[in-house]
Amino acid sequence: MEEKTINIMDLVMLAWHRLWILLLAAMVCAAAVFSYCKFFITPSYSATASIIATNGAVTVYSDKSTVSASDLSASLYLAETVIDILKTPDIYKDVADQLGKEYNYQNLMGRTSVARRGDNTLFIDVTFSSTDPKEAMRVANKFVEVSCEYIPEYIPHSIAKVASTAIKSVKTYPQTVKSTLIAGVIGAVVAYAILFIIESTNRAIKGEEDFTNSFDVPLLGAVPDFENVESSSYKKSKSKGGYGSAY
Repeated sequence: MEEKTINIMDLVMLAWHRLWILLLAAMVCAAAVFSYCKFFITPSYSATASIIATNGAVTVYSDKSTVSASDLSASLYLAETVIDILKTPDIYKDVADQLGKEYNYQNLMGRTSVARRGDNTLFIDVTFSSTDPKEAMRVANKFVEVSCEYIPEYIPHSIAKVASTAIKSVKTYPQTVKSTLIAGVIGAVVAYAILFIIESTNRAIKGEEDFTNSFDVPLLGAVPDFENVESSSYKKSKSKGGYGSAY
């Protein structure tokens, strides 16, 4: 008996013949993940505000038509220092004090990210995450407001101004649509893998094609299953009022 080989067409036909199982598995997994994201997970929102910080030679929003390359380079370098300053605990303590007693600086540090918008830009984005979209905007805006007062105290002759305030919050978690689609695909793949394993380990001969594929001998003919034929004919005869065996 030869080993049963599986080709691409066999895989396609397996998926086609068991398509309803794959669709059902995909729908069940997708529905489960969608329900979990919709009803059991508390969503998280993020809001972003930004500042721009320069050295004294580069005036923010000035009417000067030209800026020297050295001044611009110095301001770009300054931006990295500003980011380091905005990640120190002291500024978070100031922000927490101005927001109210319900805030502490450790909590604010854990939910705030500070980063440059790009390698060659003076803009620094401050993003705050919260389960309340309005709180996310309020804290982000308060942080950049305090930052503009805080930075010149530590870097003499520097200038910091608010470049943009947070006007909306974006839902960052959970990503319901994406998670639902991924769950549906995973459900279908797992179901197909199980079907493939069952089909690969099944050595039963189901018909003439399976016989010729399994044995390297000519097929002269096939013997019908008389028992099933007799049983089926008997039931059919009895349903019509007959009492004898039908052959």
